[in-house]
Amino acid sequence: MTLNDRQDYFGQTVNIASRVQGLAASRSIFATEAVVEHPRSLSVLETNGLEPMPQRASLRGIADEFLVYEIP
Repeated sequence: MTLNDRQDYFGQTVNIASRVQGLAASRSIFATEAVVEHPRSLSVLETNGLEPMPQRASLRGIADEFLVYEIP
């Protein structure tokens, strides 16, 4: 999509990604279920012995609590 002759991305998916990114403190990684369950992500996680920890979070602008994963 373009906006003002520049490539720009917007919509619910972008809003969720931004909110999930905002959950992360220094040196932490948060991801959505779609990212954690993607075959390539699973491969990287398993190869590195990482187990994402699920947790529910309230995301601004999202009505219901959202399932996110913290990756240690």
